[in-house]
Order: sequence, then structure tokens, then C-alpha cells
Amino acid sequence: MALLSVSDLRIEYHMRRSPVVAVDGISLEIGEGECIGVVGESGCGKSTAGMAIMRLLANNGHISNGQVVFDGTDLASLDEKAMRGVRGNGIALIPQDPMTSLNPVTKIGAQVAEGFRIHRGVSKSEGLERALEVLKMVEMPNPEQRLTQYPHQLSGGLRQRAMIAMSLVCEPKLLIADEPTTALDVTIQAQILDILDGLRERLGMAIMLITHDMGVIAGRTDRVLVMYAGKKVEEATTETLFSEMRHPYTQSLLASVPRVDDLSGGRLASIPGLPPDLSTDLVGCRFAPRCMFATDECRTTEPELKEDSPGHVFACFHPVDGKSETFVTKASSKTALAEGSDRVPLLIIDHLVKDFPLKGEKLFSRGGPVVSAVANVNFEVGTGETFGLVGESGCGKTTIGRLIVGLEEPTSGTITFVNSKADGLKGGAAARAAALDRQMMFQDPYASLNPRKRVGEIIAEPLEIQGTGTRRTRAEQVLGILNEVGLASNVVERYPHEFSGGQRQRIGLARALALYPRMVIADEPVSALDVSIQAQILNLMQDLQEVHGLSYILISHDLAVVRYISHRIGVMYLGKLVEV
Repeated sequence: MALLSVSDLRIEYHMRRSPVVAVDGISLEIGEGECIGVVGESGCGKSTAGMAIMRLLANNGHISNGQVVFDGTDLASLDEKAMRGVRGNGIALIPQDPMTSLNPVTKIGAQVAEGFRIHRGVSKSEGLERALEVLKMVEMPNPEQRLTQYPHQLSGGLRQRAMIAMSLVCEPKLLIADEPTTALDVTIQAQILDILDGLRERLGMAIMLITHDMGVIAGRTDRVLVMYAGKKVEEATTETLFSEMRHPYTQSLLASVPRVDDLSGGRLASIPGLPPDLSTDLVGCRFAPRCMFATDECRTTEPELKEDSPGHVFACFHPVDGKSETFVTKASSKTALAEGSDRVPLLIIDHLVKDFPLKGEKLFSRGGPVVSAVANVNFEVGTGETFGLVGESGCGKTTIGRLIVGLEEPTSGTITFVNSKADGLKGGAAARAAALDRQMMFQDPYASLNPRKRVGEIIAEPLEIQGTGTRRTRAEQVLGILNEVGLASNVVERYPHEFSGGQRQRIGLARALALYPRMVIADEPVSALDVSIQAQILNLMQDLQEVHGLSYILISHDLAVVRYISHRIGVMYLGKLVEV
């Protein structure tokens, strides 16, 4: 008997204009101790399916059809009080966005301990003791210190580990992991995945792993379910899927993965076009408009799931035979900067230091203990150059980015932007002019978007502040930018919470590009994106660099991404730049 059985699940969201069918007829089973991977592009319904199992859909979302049976109990039949006994206890969730999922005014220790205290009825001290144990389990550095810290005091990777600790505190039977390692560097990612594997073996815990990382899927799952536009298009054992995939969409996803050993310098493979609008009536195969094998039959008739071999099902009239790169486009190489050429400096970092006082110390006190987040860092970035900045979580990468755009003040050292438009200006005028020179794409897209503003207003805001054009021309410019980053024009009327994680990242990119700055500091710009959209965004960044002479500082833990797009790479460790 399956631990979790989902049958013909259909999920609808009531929107202002028309309902959106986010998940349409999905069925899956997960056995005890089994790990099933769920993959697909942003907005395909992966996270929505996970949230529906937890009964945590937004107010305008509901299950319109299907069953969700967990451990013999139909979760749809439970009242909210009974469901609260299941959440965090029988089924736990690692959400995609750690910053927006953590309570900003509650210490990490209390948040990790909360579920254990509620479900086990233990005291506060016992809860904190368990919290410390779980923080050590997820390899949290200085776990005793983290117990008393707040979320904003942690790096993105440390916040993700805190969320994982919260989900594991009660040792659930089923863990729904929605992009659990997105914000983590490769070394910590491997540790966390090893921990999850260990819990599977020790506790018999089942895992539903929702991710866009095909490498994680290949190495950690027993079976894989591929989703496209709310539908299941293929399901098989992991070994079968990677060696004998049958759906063209699955084939193209794998071809889109950047490889650290690819020395061709070519553009990343990507799937042409965009996923369909789920608020419209869809006819035929949903992938047909983007598929090179599509025929008239595909455009008029929806293919049904059929079994190719035991346990391997797919929905396609013209199946492919295994992996291939012939489906996707791959074109010219990135803009080259010759080794040893005269680099025209745009940004000069000289002996940069940023110290943060430890808890209890006043911000401007002298001689007290401090954390040296950035320690005597020196480097230059040339015009039209991409400088990759890599290192483990908490090494100071993001702090350097925030210092460059003026969100933090350096303790010492200088940041010189050559021929800055802010030169000679003071106060607010200098800040506005500096925004024309440099913009930042933030690691956490949802936390950096105003939840009370529509997307059109968010992207137009920097144009309004700078007094660029008329209201009409600004609206036209917003639509043009949205088109460049692969979003439909109708998104201007929607709010940030109505988008998937990957779609929100694209909105963040659009906002950073609104003023067409000379430099963009991109903090994990594609960490939340599926592989196909990741390839599109990276190719787009290169196109914009070539057309506008843009410079990038690319902060990332993904070595394949950094290898692909960067001209030079700086490696950081414990606040120091140890190699360029």
C-alpha cells in the first residue's frame, strides 16, 4: 500500500478575468522510503501540487477534483484542526522561499523548536535542545549561536538550512521538498542531500523532491514525474527516464542543462517559445507550439498517457528515442575578452573591508568583537565584462554586491565606479544617478518585490523615479522588457504572489534592466529557475551584454553557470578573495 496516493488531482485558481487550471488530472503514488522527483518548467504546477497535498493553497485556489490519500486517510475529508495535526508531523514541507517562510521577528531556535513543542508537547528548554540537535544534523555552522539569531542575520544558504531543520524536527513520514537546495553552494548541497538520504534509510521517510536541478534528480530519486503546463507528460524510474526518455519535452529539458566540462563557449541549449497561458482554453498537445515534431494531430487532439514498458508512461503521438541535443537551439559563442587585452576598467574595488558587530555590540563602537564579512578584497571589472564570484554560503559574496550598489556602507576601502553619472552630485541626486550606473538582482525575488504593487507598477517604478518619458511610453517600455525576459504582457496586472518562483526571478531581472544600467550585480540570478528558462535567461544576459555593453558581477554557487557566462572568476572563502 502506498504511503501517499494522489488520483486525478485538478487544482483551479479563481483570477480576476478567468480561472487558471494550475494542475490538470495529475496522479502519482509514493511508497514508504521512496524518493520521487517532480520536474518541469516554472509555472507547470510542481509546487502547486505539493501545496495541495499539504492543503496550503492560497485563498483563491481549491481542489476541484481528485483525491489525496496519506497513510490511509483522505486528507480532503479532514477539518482544519485535524489537518494541523498532520502538517509538520506526518507530512512536512521545505518551502521554496526561505526568507518569506521564516518569521522575521522570531529567533531561529524558537522557530525550529515550534513544531516539536506543538506536536510532542515538550517544554521550551526541551524544544530548544531538539532544535540544536537538528541544526547540527543539517550542518549549520555555529549552531548554538544561530539559535539566538534572526532570519535577516543569516545568509541565503543558512536560511535554507534553517528551513530544512524546521521540516525535519518531528521526523515526518513524508517530506515534500520544494527546491530544497536552491540557495546552497555545491558542497553544502551535497551534505544536505546526503542527510536526506540518511533519514530515508534510518526512518523510512518518503520524499517528494520538487526541483529544476536535473543533476539532483539523477543522483537522488527512485522515480521521476515530468510535468508540463499542469499535465503529467512522462513518468518512469530515474534510470529509465535518463536513458530511454520518450517525450520530446523531457529530452529538451536534459539538453538545456549547462555542463561545467563544456568548453565550447557556445550558447546554452534552450527550448524555443514559452509555456501556454493556463487561463485560456487549450486544445491538443500543450507542448505542440514548441515541439519540432508536432503535426496537425498534435495541435487538435490531446494525447493520452500510454505505457511504454512497466512503470514507464508518456503522453506523445511522436515519441523520441532517448536523449539528444537535436531538439533545442544552440548558437554563437559569448562575447570574448582576449586574455591579456587592455581591459577598460568600469569598477575598481580597493582594499574593501566590511565588519559587522557581534550581538550586543553597538554599531559604531570601537574595539568590540566583529565578524569580518569582507576582508581586504581587491578586484576590477571591465566594461562589457562578466566577473563571476563564487564561494560557499556566508563567504561574503552577497555582501560585496550590496556594498557596490550602496545598500551597505564599507568599514574601509574604496569602491570606484569610473566616469559615474553620480560624480559631482550629492544626496538624493547622487543616489538616483548612481542607479543609472548599477542595479542589483536579488537572491530572493519574492522578498524583494512589493506585495502590494502589480508587476507593471514594480517595473515602471524606477522609470518614474528617474522621470523617464511619459506614462504611456513607460508602459510601452515595461511591456518590451517583459517580452525580453520571457513573460506575457498580461502579467502587468498581476501581483507577485500570483507567480511561481522562477517567474518572480524573471520579474526581478526585468526590474533590474528597466533603466538599462551599465552594470548589473546578479545575486544567484538563475538559482530558482528550471533548466530551460535558466538557459534562456543566461543567453538573454549575454545578448544584452553584447548589444548594450553591459558589465555583470555574477554571484553564484553553480559552477557550471559561472563557467558558461563569466570571463574571469573570483573565488571567496571566509571573507577573503583567495583566487582570481
